[in-house]
Amino acid sequence: MLISRTVRVQPVASVAAALIGVIGTLALVWAVRREPLALPPLAYLDALGAFFALATWSGALLWSLLRATAQTWRFWLTALLLTVAFLTSLTPLVIAVYALVGLLTVLPVRRTAVTRRAAAYPLLAVAALAVGYGALALRGGLRFDAPLAGAALDSFVFWFVLLAATLPILPFDLHPTDTDDARERSLRLFAFAWLYPLARLYTLSPWNEGWSFATLIAGGGALLWLSSGALTGDTRRIRIERNHRRLIAVALTGIGLSSGAGLAAGCYAVLVYTLLAVVEDDDTPTLPEHSPLSAPGIPPSAPVWLISGAIPLTAPFIATWMLIGAGAAGGVTILAAVAWFTALIGALPVVIDAPAVASRRLWIGGGISLALGVASPLVVHLFIQPIIEQLQGGLSVYGDINVWTWVGLAMVNSARTGITALPTIGAAGLMIVLSALVYLLARLLGVTLPATAVSVDSPSYDDVVHYLRRAVPWLGEPAAKASDHDTR
Repeated sequence: MLISRTVRVQPVASVAAALIGVIGTLALVWAVRREPLALPPLAYLDALGAFFALATWSGALLWSLLRATAQTWRFWLTALLLTVAFLTSLTPLVIAVYALVGLLTVLPVRRTAVTRRAAAYPLLAVAALAVGYGALALRGGLRFDAPLAGAALDSFVFWFVLLAATLPILPFDLHPTDTDDARERSLRLFAFAWLYPLARLYTLSPWNEGWSFATLIAGGGALLWLSSGALTGDTRRIRIERNHRRLIAVALTGIGLSSGAGLAAGCYAVLVYTLLAVVEDDDTPTLPEHSPLSAPGIPPSAPVWLISGAIPLTAPFIATWMLIGAGAAGGVTILAAVAWFTALIGALPVVIDAPAVASRRLWIGGGISLALGVASPLVVHLFIQPIIEQLQGGLSVYGDINVWTWVGLAMVNSARTGITALPTIGAAGLMIVLSALVYLLARLLGVTLPATAVSVDSPSYDDVVHYLRRAVPWLGEPAAKASDHDTR
């Protein structure tokens, strides 16, 4: 009874706790941006762990700000446990933390046979991770930052860690019901954390081609399956859930490219997933038409389009573009085609299910999506580029990313030849300048739109009636008109 009792945290306290976590992880990202900081025997602080911790607490902060429901003790305990896993070098401790996270995830789903079957996915992921990291520890990789830890990594370890990263991408509940508690669904916000043990293997040694190929197959297959499921799902909840997990599949595929460009695409997709998991949900309320967020001249569905991935310079679009560029730079053109196709069909259910009037949460999420997309060079430079530099020894040279901090991003191949570029900040700045120039010229020249420009060329009401009577006999004969009557 005690373990199932929900401990509700007040909204102000929730926001304060999440804000403290974000500030702490931001300080950690800044402290380890140059080189990792090892604090034996437990702590190992590097850019990869700091990034995943930042994504965890940023998602918690967004959830606390934009969701009306109070978080349960499982929510906050999961965030704390994952932070411990991200900042330790002991593989047994990582296993223990993820085992607890898996148990916390399945605790709320103990009601029906359907939810019991759905609980098998995180438990199987825990078992696979325990086998993989357990074998790594027994073979000398007790600490993954040890000098000889790389010798313990082999195909047996890799396959089980890959399985642990892939299983949580599958839908948590194949037949979700409308009785699911929103506080319990909040735990799915942390589904991206299962990618961390797989990405951490780059610290040990480079991957061989077979490992990368297997990860690409798993990620690409999950992309196709989830995108088609999001398009053909029976209910809105199924479509939204699978569309969210499509971003985790994008991250898994990017990590599998074993290149700097792929890792950048994977990490950026993690950030986009946390945003979509918070702002886009099946229980989105609607606001009345006189809501202050319904600005004149802006379609009510505008925020939905901003989070759909169909609009350039938005965060979901940038995530797909980065994966396409990384695949093309690495010579995996089929992956670029799959990423483009899945992005197309993945955006359809978001737009089709758009509410008549967007909620406040969707408007805020659309603004964040646009800001995160335009500022993607800064995001990559500050939070993702240090990860690539610190894991460079485990990455291949087949694909890298160039960051023009105040212009945009570019993907290059092994010969440092540019494959594709996207000037996000440059394009946004140019559009603002052009809009300002057009407005200024219009004011200086006194340009006004003629109110009667359309009515001059349009037929009058009498002419329309005359034409109808001529075309439809039973309406009556057309009235006689003067010979000089203008029938235009």
